[in-house]
Amino acid sequence: MKLNSLKIYALILTFCAQYTYAQTTTKKQDRPNVLLIISDQHAGKIMTQTGYEYVKTPGIDKLAAEGVTFTRSYVTYPVCVASRASMMTGMMPSKSNSNLMDYASIGKTMKNAGYSTAYYGKWHVSNTKIKDVPDWHGFEKYKREYTDTKTADLSIDFINEKHDKPFFLVTSLLNPHDCCELARNISGLGDDYHDGAVAEDMDIDLCPPLPSNFNIPENEAEGFYTRRTPDSTDKVNFGKHPVKYWKEKEWRQYLYGYDRLVEKMDNHILNVVNALEQKGLLENTIIFYTSDHGDGHAAHEWNQKMTFYEESVNVPFVVSWKGHTKSGVIDRETLISNGLDLYPTICNIAGIPINESLLSGENLSPYVLKNENKINKERDYVVSELNQKEKNKPKGKVFVGRMVVTNQYKYFLFDGGENPEQFFDLKNDPGELNPLIHSKKHQKQIAEHRQMLRDWIAKTGDDFAINKIPQ
Repeated sequence: MKLNSLKIYALILTFCAQYTYAQTTTKKQDRPNVLLIISDQHAGKIMTQTGYEYVKTPGIDKLAAEGVTFTRSYVTYPVCVASRASMMTGMMPSKSNSNLMDYASIGKTMKNAGYSTAYYGKWHVSNTKIKDVPDWHGFEKYKREYTDTKTADLSIDFINEKHDKPFFLVTSLLNPHDCCELARNISGLGDDYHDGAVAEDMDIDLCPPLPSNFNIPENEAEGFYTRRTPDSTDKVNFGKHPVKYWKEKEWRQYLYGYDRLVEKMDNHILNVVNALEQKGLLENTIIFYTSDHGDGHAAHEWNQKMTFYEESVNVPFVVSWKGHTKSGVIDRETLISNGLDLYPTICNIAGIPINESLLSGENLSPYVLKNENKINKERDYVVSELNQKEKNKPKGKVFVGRMVVTNQYKYFLFDGGENPEQFFDLKNDPGELNPLIHSKKHQKQIAEHRQMLRDWIAKTGDDFAINKIPQ
C-alpha cells in the first residue's frame, strides 16, 4: 500500500512536470537548441524583407524563408548598453541597467534548465565587470570579441562540438556599428575598423540617394538635437557626431558604407547558419535574429542611434526554426519589444517555466509556431526609454524621455527642454516629418497616448515623472 502510494505520488509529479512543459511544443528531453544572433546598430529597414534595394542580405533571407519576420520590432532603449541589458533580463532598462545582479539573466536561466551555454562577441551589457561574476550571466563558455570574423568562428566551433544536451548560443556581432568609424573617417578624423574597412570615397553615382525624410522636422525636440549640433571645437562630442558640416556627397557616401557593413555582418550570419545546416541541426535549432538599436541612416540628418525616430528604435526581428515556424511570413502589424519579448519566448519554446509576473514582455510562440494559433488580443503599444544630455555640456541636464508607439501613431515626451512632446502619424507620415502635437484634429489620439504612458508607469513601476505628462 505504501509502495502504491509512492507510485501514485510519482505519477502525479510526472504529470505536473509534463503539464508545465506542455506549454511548449517539445518535451524536456527533446528541447531545441537556441541560437540568438544580435547585431549592433542595424536599422530595421535595411534588409531585403523591407524592400530596401541597396543591400543584399542572404543570411537574413535564409532565416526569413523558414521563419517569421516582424517589421514592427522596437528596442527598449536606442543605445547599446541599456538595450542589451534589457535583452539579457527581460526588463526595461530603467530597472535592469543599473541593477543587473538583481535579476536572473537569460544565460543563467538556460544553464539552470539544463542547457549548455555559450556567448561570443560584443558584450557591452553594463559597466559592471560581468565577466567576473559568471554565476550571474550563466554562460559556461564566454569570450568578449570585437571582430565579427572571430565571433563567427568561435560560434561555428561551438556548433561543431559534440553536445550531450541542448545548447543556448549567443552570437553577438559588432557590425554595422563600424559606421561610427566610417563617419569619422569621412570627416577626416581617422579611426580604425574592427573587421575590415569599407570604401569611404565612393563615386557619388554609385551611392544611394538621400532618404525622402532627410530633412529635420520643424520644432524638433531638444532631447534629440542636443547631440546633432556639436561645434568642431568640442572635440569629444564632435568626434562622436562629426556630421554637422556634411554635404550631400558625404551623406550618400555614408549610406553606401553603412550598407556594405550590413552586408559584412549578414555574411557572418550566413556562415553560422550554414554551419548548423552542415551539422544537421537546423530542424532542431530555433534561431532569433535582432539588433540592439538602429542607425539614423541619414534620416533627419542623423547618423547615430539615441533618438525615437524609426531609424533608431525600429530593428530587425526574425524567428526561424525549420519545419516548426511559419515559413516566409512577413508580419507588418504585430508590435514587438525585442528587449522584453525575447526572454519569455525563448523560455517558453525551451520548456522552461518562468515567473511571468516578473516580466513585462510577451511570449511570441503563437505568432511564430505552426501548431499554435495567434492570440486574439494583441498588445496595444510598446514603450522605449531614453536619456539625453544637453548639447556641448558633459555635465549638463539630462533629458529623460519615453516613447509610446501604437499601430498607427508615435508619441514621445521628454521631461524638459524645448518641444518636449511630439506626436506623429506613422501611416500617413512614415518619415516623421510632420509633428502633430498641436493638431486640433488629433487631440483625442494624443490624449489616448498620454493615458497609455500613465498606464505603463502604473503597471511597471516606471520612474518617469508622471506629473510631466500633460493633462
